[in-house]
Amino acid sequence: MVSSSFLPGWATRINSTFLSILLAVASIFAVLFLYYSQNPFLEAFEAKTYDLRFRDMRGAIPLEPSIGIIAIDDKSIAELGRYPWNRIQYARLLDKLKAAQVKAVLFDAFFPEHEDKANDQAFASATKRAGNVVLAALFDYGKDGQVKGVMRSLPELEGAAAGVGNINFLPDDDGVNRRSPLLIEFDGKLTPSLGMKAAMLALGEQEYAIKPYEVILGGRHIPVGVNYSMWVNFTGPPGGYPRYSFTDVVNGRIPAEQLKGKILFLGATAPGIYDMRVTPFHGNTPGVEVHATVADNIISGRFIRQGGMEALLDMVSIVLLGAMAYIMTTRLRLYGAIPATAVLLSGYIWFADYMFKDGHWINIIYPTLSAILALLVGGGFRYMVLEKSAREMRSMFSSYLSPKLVARLEKDPEAAKIGGDNKEVTVLFTDIKSFTTFSESHPPQEVVSRLNEYLGAMVQVIEQHDGTIDKFIGDGIMAYWGAPLAQPDHAKLALECIASMAVRMHELRLKWEKEGQEAFSIRGGLQSGDVVAGNVGFAGKKMEYTVIGDTVNQAARLEGTAKYYGITYLVGENTYKLTAKSCRYRELDKIRVVGKHLPVTIYEPQVGPNALSDSQIARFESALALYRTRKWTEAQAGFTELLSELPNDKPCKIYIERCFHFVENAPPLDWDGVFNRAEK
Repeated sequence: MVSSSFLPGWATRINSTFLSILLAVASIFAVLFLYYSQNPFLEAFEAKTYDLRFRDMRGAIPLEPSIGIIAIDDKSIAELGRYPWNRIQYARLLDKLKAAQVKAVLFDAFFPEHEDKANDQAFASATKRAGNVVLAALFDYGKDGQVKGVMRSLPELEGAAAGVGNINFLPDDDGVNRRSPLLIEFDGKLTPSLGMKAAMLALGEQEYAIKPYEVILGGRHIPVGVNYSMWVNFTGPPGGYPRYSFTDVVNGRIPAEQLKGKILFLGATAPGIYDMRVTPFHGNTPGVEVHATVADNIISGRFIRQGGMEALLDMVSIVLLGAMAYIMTTRLRLYGAIPATAVLLSGYIWFADYMFKDGHWINIIYPTLSAILALLVGGGFRYMVLEKSAREMRSMFSSYLSPKLVARLEKDPEAAKIGGDNKEVTVLFTDIKSFTTFSESHPPQEVVSRLNEYLGAMVQVIEQHDGTIDKFIGDGIMAYWGAPLAQPDHAKLALECIASMAVRMHELRLKWEKEGQEAFSIRGGLQSGDVVAGNVGFAGKKMEYTVIGDTVNQAARLEGTAKYYGITYLVGENTYKLTAKSCRYRELDKIRVVGKHLPVTIYEPQVGPNALSDSQIARFESALALYRTRKWTEAQAGFTELLSELPNDKPCKIYIERCFHFVENAPPLDWDGVFNRAEK
């Protein structure tokens, strides 16, 4: 007979085993569903692995030797004058290149307006004589993602050229350019990209064919996705392709034999022209190099594929890794299964890297998530779900949250669940000006030491003003006030914080200069508004308390916009309204940012040692009022007078340039005085 005491234990073990198998299978199918639905959160992480594979795993690869870049660089600007240049310079350039017998010249620039008849004709004639010039076109997309317009060069210039190529970029949500629109359809016509046009000229192909998910050019089958977008197989950091300074070519300093047979892209490499793009290898890559890389990919036939075969491998990997991780939890104790799964995942990542080097992008995030989920479900789900304690809460959150929040979570563990609440906060983004240049010109040890000294000082200031530091973004800081605990005076605290930061930065600069070290400065953006605040991530494994929403995006864009205006801090309209009585401001501009219809007013808070006087603010705003009422000459005079007092004031310089432009090119009658920002 079977004892009655045996049956309950046997049944319990059977039920536990069945439940663990069921949960493991459910977790694997859940990951498959997330993969099928292209979960945006996980897709963003997978995109980062794309960058990682280029930058830290595969590295640079040999370049197509026939490709070069004619650089509109600082040297050329110094010799030829402020950019843009007279079109005679381009005519001279094309004649030099024709004499050198280059294979093709591709302009990462377009010429939509007349300069004067003689110069335009000289440029057009030189273009026609060359016979191998491709000009650029820039397509404008509407909110629905459809092309609604195009900016092209003058008809007489396009008529003289050998073709036109689109120079559009397709940055992902995080701002990184990973894809290129190989073809853009508008008015029933497809326009190849500048890189594809270069490849066509290099390969002697005048026609191309289109099939589902590929473009055929000669014997090359180029893999494309939706809207003919191609994953760019980046060849390495910027500066790999040989660069020939525009002025050196024009003035005959480059031997003709160096240029003979070359496919030359002409574009800006000078940072001041603002044609820099974020790529997996570098956050400041000239856009012309991205076009050159696309041409390199097509000519060499080195593509990144993410098609049906790769999708099948992804799904097999999700199932296989999840099943293997679960099996290990049944054969090994939990603490033995964890390192075994780590080894398993290391092997898979090696395989993914091997496939990537062969041109196949197979997923890392979803299979890894499948293995981790199965590990947790199979070996530790009871511990993770039913036996949480205040000690675990402290271990999980104390490394990145304030002691006040950790104490709250100890009392209320449910606050750690995925989700969040609506909060009114003030968000701050800061960044070091020209940190890339600084880091490239100093030893790594000094860069890290100086960065740690700066971050340590700023963290102290933020904490002294009851701010929460969300994260460090390279040399940047994201902080906020008003969450997780409510702070009614969050905007005032933030303004007081940036005032103290300005003072502290001044002290650091004096210290560094006294020590004979190069001093750097910072800039920041501040905006107030509603956000979603809470823990995001994967419950029980990886969570992070953060704030998300349009207010965060606006603060980040204000930090970037501060660079355009050459100021230290830029404040949004919401923060201004909350602190107008406690802080002096200079109204800078009304702008319409990318993706927004309604304009916003931006302000410069007068904090720190370089604050303007009340008189200077009043005179600036008086000139600004004249500008907005279309009195260009009077406004220009006002800004010029103030600039004599403030020779380094970039806002005055910007408005002087705008006034000069509007005197010659009056805006339409319905002009609203708003400046449309073309960059985020």
